[in-house]
Amino acid sequence: MYYILTNKYEEKLGFFVFKMLENDPMKSKFLIKWRNKLDIGDPNIYVLRNIQKGLKELIISYKSIFINTYNVIVMDISVEDEQTLIFRHESF
Repeated sequence: MYYILTNKYEEKLGFFVFKMLENDPMKSKFLIKWRNKLDIGDPNIYVLRNIQKGLKELIISYKSIFINTYNVIVMDISVEDEQTLIFRHESF
């Protein structure tokens, strides 16, 4: 799987994260689809795995341009059908 972070979707600004299957790219699915009018900068996206505990988490961080907030989002992606937001932090 590939996890992609983008700032535009259908010519609208926002915060969009979707996953794409390696074997079938047409079966992509949005994990986050937040429309806002903010550009983002300095994005990072990581996958954290703990095989012993069966954990798989997606960690996303970025900076909102013009309002200078730094954001960190952690999602549980260990279950294929249910991706849940574990943690969200925003600071100046």
